[in-house]
Amino acid sequence: WQPQVASTWQIILTDPIDPSSIDSTTEVYDIDLWINEASAIESLHAQNRKVICYFSAGSYENYRPDKADFASSDLGNMLDGWPDEKWLDIRSANVRRVLAARLDLARQKGCDGVDPDNVDGYDNDNGLGLTAADAVSFIGWLASEAHARGLSIGLKNAGSIIADVIGQMQWCVNEQCAEMDECQVYAPFVQQNKPVFHIEYPKAEVVSQVKVAMEQKNKACEFKDAGLFSTVIKNINLDAWVEVC
Repeated sequence: WQPQVASTWQIILTDPIDPSSIDSTTEVYDIDLWINEASAIESLHAQNRKVICYFSAGSYENYRPDKADFASSDLGNMLDGWPDEKWLDIRSANVRRVLAARLDLARQKGCDGVDPDNVDGYDNDNGLGLTAADAVSFIGWLASEAHARGLSIGLKNAGSIIADVIGQMQWCVNEQCAEMDECQVYAPFVQQNKPVFHIEYPKAEVVSQVKVAMEQKNKACEFKDAGLFSTVIKNINLDAWVEVC
């Protein structure tokens, strides 16, 4: 499955998706791999929606059902700001076994594609000596494993390695490129007719149901080639609240 540039989308990770509440204009839903049942994905498909299933590929989360499958030697430093997570050694054969099983689960549940998060450990204090080359190799492995299961896959952030992996990706998911003035880094995707599913968090750490100020909305929505990006304004916890440009 290759989604179109400027496809409309929504990302909801905190709660299971309610198929009865889906929006008539939203074509793609990015939802959590574990907390959603296959029946919900089937219901979205029955309404002609596509489903991307989210999991963390580069971090250990201490609340996931398969957490015991990781070895202590697979774990690095805590993620800055996310005390429940640690960087994973993406070079580890065991880590890759666990992630292959997650891809099996995505296929079993009927996901159209996957959104593997935290592949940019090289850009963080990961405690494992991970490099950009390790990330390129890992993403290449993830892509071939996903494609072998009939799943599409996208790149999450990791702008500095786009040139090395874009050929195997069907889209990218970016956070905060407008805030950081780096959306042009992700433009190669739209130039290759692959969407950029783009999230901005103007409220920072504040989670609310309140609309953002016009000035904040303009910042999130107005940048070069903005019309080609699939932009949503979200709460940092990625609940159901959303504004679109």
